[in-house]
Amino acid sequence: MRPASCSLRTADRPAVLVAGSCVGVNVLLALLGMIAPIPSWVMWPAAILGSAVGGVGCLIAGLTGPGRVSTFWKRLAVAATLMTAGTVGWAYDMLTGDGVAINPVTNAFFLAAIGVAVVALLRLPGRRRTRRGTVALWLDIAVVTVAAILAAGQLVAGTDMPGVRGVLATAMYAVILGTCGATVVAVIKVGMAGAEPIHPPSIWTLAPIGLLAPVMFVLTPFMQPWPHLNPTVLSLPMAGLLFTLASRAQVQANRVPRGPATQPLPTDRPHRPSVWRRSINVVPYLAVGLTVAMVVAVVLRTGSLPATLAIGAVMLIVLVVIRQLLALADNTELLDRLSEQAEHDDLTGLPNRRFFTAALTNRTANTTVAVCDLDGFAALNDRLGDDCGDAILRQAAARITLTIDGGAVVARLMSDEFGILLPAGHDLAEGPQLADALQHAFRAPLRVDDRDLLVTATVGVATGAGADVPDLLRRAELALAAAARAGGNRHRAYTIDLDAGAEHHAQMAADIRRGLDHGEFRLVYQPIVRLPHGDIHGVEALVRWHPDGGSPISPGDFIPVAEHTGLIIDLGAWIIDRACADAAGWQRRHGGAAPWISVNVSARQLLDPELPAIVSTALTRHGLDPRRLTLEITETAVFAGGAAMATVQALRDLGSGIALDDFGTGHSSLTLLRTCPVTTLKVDKSFIDGLNGTAQQEAIATSLSGIASTLGLRAVAEGVENGDQAARLHELGYRYAQGFHFARPG
Repeated sequence: MRPASCSLRTADRPAVLVAGSCVGVNVLLALLGMIAPIPSWVMWPAAILGSAVGGVGCLIAGLTGPGRVSTFWKRLAVAATLMTAGTVGWAYDMLTGDGVAINPVTNAFFLAAIGVAVVALLRLPGRRRTRRGTVALWLDIAVVTVAAILAAGQLVAGTDMPGVRGVLATAMYAVILGTCGATVVAVIKVGMAGAEPIHPPSIWTLAPIGLLAPVMFVLTPFMQPWPHLNPTVLSLPMAGLLFTLASRAQVQANRVPRGPATQPLPTDRPHRPSVWRRSINVVPYLAVGLTVAMVVAVVLRTGSLPATLAIGAVMLIVLVVIRQLLALADNTELLDRLSEQAEHDDLTGLPNRRFFTAALTNRTANTTVAVCDLDGFAALNDRLGDDCGDAILRQAAARITLTIDGGAVVARLMSDEFGILLPAGHDLAEGPQLADALQHAFRAPLRVDDRDLLVTATVGVATGAGADVPDLLRRAELALAAAARAGGNRHRAYTIDLDAGAEHHAQMAADIRRGLDHGEFRLVYQPIVRLPHGDIHGVEALVRWHPDGGSPISPGDFIPVAEHTGLIIDLGAWIIDRACADAAGWQRRHGGAAPWISVNVSARQLLDPELPAIVSTALTRHGLDPRRLTLEITETAVFAGGAAMATVQALRDLGSGIALDDFGTGHSSLTLLRTCPVTTLKVDKSFIDGLNGTAQQEAIATSLSGIASTLGLRAVAEGVENGDQAARLHELGYRYAQGFHFARPG
């Protein structure tokens, strides 16, 4: 058996069919009654049944809906039940009385139904608003209410009801005004105040119920030739149908599982509440438009304007003027807020780059600009997550602001880069003092999520006056780039040679691109030998560049430029492919005796997610055994983990070896031996230079050999320059070495 709630959810469609049938039957009987006389009672059963079905539909919506939705529709079910009781009473009065008089109890039922419906609407919570928004809402409500009162009053005054006088007239007018009021309340709740828990289309479907009574009231004089046609007989089944259609819309909405409040409803079409919110703005203006049309119609018909209508029109004009003044104030405030948001950073609350450059443009006197960049922020953000990264930026912004005060402008220029603009005469206006203050501010760790993080800063500074001031930001960023190339936690002041260096840098980048396209790069190899005899067991690939076949350019000059511009990605891909091609040729000629090949991979390459695919493609294209390829990385490149470490693991999964180059000089070397899939340690030359000296000088070289042996790693000593060093390395347990003593790259 299906659950009761499931049965209720499927009962809404039959209810709509029954209510619609009641309306159709009464309309058909009304048309037939205009042709041939029919008994006055034949239309009342459909009126009573249609009204009752409306109550059943509301009850179904109440029983299948959650929380406030259920309460609202149960109250409407009570209202529909009272309306049905009033319909029964009216049918009794019409069939047993004079056809005009209405029992007070019947009127009481109708007024009670209206009251319950209004209470149900008023008890719905609306959208949260500011104080000014609440005032605007009540002004809109006042406009709609005044327009509704004027329309209802004009309707009553302009309609002659034969035999309707005294208490009867008062009761009928009360019902009419009450139903109009219910319509106004419905429009206000869903259109202007908002009725959040309820499906908006269902309330819009309910709203026309309030118009049925005044419309039928107007049509009553025209029904006098047909005594069996009572307005209630036609209006109440329509009211029941509207109740049923509205409740069906709510039941269908109840079938959709509701997720968290912050998530959109999982419907077949996108949920767009903004459509309803955009449409509500026209409600008060429609009310004003209808009132104007009514005034024009009355003046054209009677040649005069009744005092009540004139007073009401004046009230509307006053309310609309006040509303427009409030809207103008809102728009002005909104524009100010948007302007402020356009010039400030949402995360830190600091001015943004647009504000900073505008402030800089307006300066002419001596001005100092500093650009401060957080060292290693990208790696920290990748490792700890965006939330922690945002907290670091907020903490950094606060620390810089506290350090620099006294009329300075502190802005977030981009990502982890902050700008500082100091006016002439500031205590820190001298470049070195400003840079020292900024770096000193980051000597203490940042407290983020119950952890202390030491984040250092690199600073570039520029000072100028007059026409040079607008260019200071560019100069400070040049100085920052120069300081960053020298290493983190440094500062640099702008000098004129930085411009020449930047131009040279850009020119060299263009030449590198051209050199790649024209095949100007080549590889040379330095042997890696086995001790003590010096047999070649491997080679390290080193790139050389001869532009246009001329004098070579040192890798120390062009590699940093390639790193900075991203050209290292293309250059590195070429090196890997060329090295694999050469190694594959040696493998075909010498078989197992062919040397393995080592290729250096930069930190920038490790951040490229395509690197493993590049290596795999080169190995496959040239048919090289992956075990004969070793990729050399630095400790600094993988210190922070994250994407770089994931790339290293992917490279190791290909079957290639991983060597830590310059081992012992980077970050947390011993920790990396546990976290990084290393196969080879290349011991830095600085530890080899101390061989054949004291025990203290040899201690690190001796220890690294023991660590490598214990962990099953290949240890390669770099920078061996003489035979004594080679002999001593063999005594210490080293079996592989490279350096000028054995061969220069060639």
